[in-house]
Amino acid sequence: MKKCINRRCSFPLEDNYRFCPMCGKPQERKKETKRRRAKGTGSVYFRKDKKSNPWCASLNADRQTIYIGCYPTRAAAELAIQSYDPSKSTVPTLAELYAQWIESKPYQKLSDSSKSGYTAAWTKLRYLHSKPFDALKTSDYQAVIDYYENPHHEEGKDGAYKYINAKGKVTLTPGGTKKICDGLGFSALHYIKCLVSKLCQFAMKDDIINKNYGQLLDLPTPEETAATRFTDTQLEAIRQHVGVIPYCDYIYALCYLNFRISEFLELTADCYKIFKSEDTAAAIPYLTGGKKTEAGRDRPIPIHPNVQHIVAAQAAKGGATLFCRTDGTPMDKDYFNKYCFKPAMEALGFADMGFTPHSCRRTFSTRMSAAGARSEDIAALMGHADFDTDKKYYINQELKTLYTAVQKMA
Repeated sequence: MKKCINRRCSFPLEDNYRFCPMCGKPQERKKETKRRRAKGTGSVYFRKDKKSNPWCASLNADRQTIYIGCYPTRAAAELAIQSYDPSKSTVPTLAELYAQWIESKPYQKLSDSSKSGYTAAWTKLRYLHSKPFDALKTSDYQAVIDYYENPHHEEGKDGAYKYINAKGKVTLTPGGTKKICDGLGFSALHYIKCLVSKLCQFAMKDDIINKNYGQLLDLPTPEETAATRFTDTQLEAIRQHVGVIPYCDYIYALCYLNFRISEFLELTADCYKIFKSEDTAAAIPYLTGGKKTEAGRDRPIPIHPNVQHIVAAQAAKGGATLFCRTDGTPMDKDYFNKYCFKPAMEALGFADMGFTPHSCRRTFSTRMSAAGARSEDIAALMGHADFDTDKKYYINQELKTLYTAVQKMA
């Protein structure tokens, strides 16, 4: 037996009574409505994905949403809105956040090539450098990508614009005619998107923003590139010219060692080792190297007998690196491509076939697959976390190899 919820009445009622027969009071209490903030005074909302600080506060100003931060209670979030002063905001600018990011551990773990790509992408964002990071939205970053996707004002070092003066010479001095260049390729634009995404992730750790705007950026369709590799006939031609055409020995060795070109050129004599085991009669020579990915860092690569003499000869020279210039000094990938690889391709008659130093890695992966190597072994040797990467970007099987595979079925 319950009583009417009207304190002045308190008439005894059965449990199934919806209204009191004495005073007519409804017996179901109204659910408490959530408190709503007045229009224009900001928003406080709860986020289930944040454990310690689930209450988020934001404020609308000048048609922009300003994300203030996350707090442990609703009251703390409301207090943050009341005490927020835009003139005293401590939100870092894009440039200040970038300076913090390049000092962080995630950045320090990146390879030199990745750092170079992010540095170039950072130059493209220079018009946004001075803006508060929480004020930048997807449209701001998308405008940068759209600009560089199309023909645009060509830039020199550090983003300085190039001009054509009255004498027809290219100069960095403003004036004359703008020097226009073609739009950037997918790879360069992708670096801009990745940089924005990494900066957003870095800012989200300190609750500066609550959304990764880099993931929402649209990129053009990647340009299709031929997965060039050396055929068996071409690889044999390279072998026959070892010692005849300069640096053919480097190219031939690269096709069997499958390091990325930057990794290949950083190998030193200390990376050359011999493995001896009681289980095997013969010693196994191998190299340790790699740095781009966690799976590829300092991985062991057994040296194929076909290139063992090349590696041993280079180790005996005592150069600064294993594969160095003729004077023993190191070379970078740009020097190798311009002064070693391209001249060798021209001398071999392969100049117009689209080969690059990366063709050596594709050659290795394709030949390993054709030889019936296990997928997990190919992935380990290539320095990839899984075999899907090799199937998609590296392995380019010939029809005769695929036909042999089909014939294995009963």
